[in-house]
Amino acid sequence: MSKNWLVAAGLVVPSLFGTTGCGPTGPKTHVVKGQVQLPDGDIKVLAGHALQVIQENNPQIQAYADIKPDGSFALETYDQGEIRKGALEGRYKARIVLADDDAEIRAQAVRAVPPAYLQFETSDLTIEVPAKSDVKLPLVRR
Repeated sequence: MSKNWLVAAGLVVPSLFGTTGCGPTGPKTHVVKGQVQLPDGDIKVLAGHALQVIQENNPQIQAYADIKPDGSFALETYDQGEIRKGALEGRYKARIVLADDDAEIRAQAVRAVPPAYLQFETSDLTIEVPAKSDVKLPLVRR
C-alpha cells in the first residue's frame, strides 16, 4: 500500500497544522514504532495494509503507518504536502485499514482480523504519543 494510504484515506487535504504558528517546520512530531500482533493467525496477512490513528481530542489530527510482514509499523503524519515521521503528542484511537488493491489479499485479511478493529468506534486499540517504548497492538478475538 506504501504511501497510497494518503489518497485512500482522504488525507490529501490542506495541512492539519497550517495555522498553529509553530514555525516553518510545523509542530513537533514524536517517533512512534510498534507491532501489530495477531495471536490467532499469521501476521503476514496484514502486510501491505495500514494502521490509522486519530487523536481522541481532535479527530482531524491523524497519522498512518504501513504494516510490514512482521507486523511492525512506524507512524507518519501528512503535513503541508509532506510526510513527516511520527505523530503529534496526544492520545490516539487506532484501527486497521485494509487495502483494496487485490481482492484475494483483502479477503485473507478480512478473515484474519476481528471486525471490531476495522472501526474506531469498536476498536479498543489506543496509542499514547510520545510512546515510552515500542507499541504492541494485539488483535484478539473477543
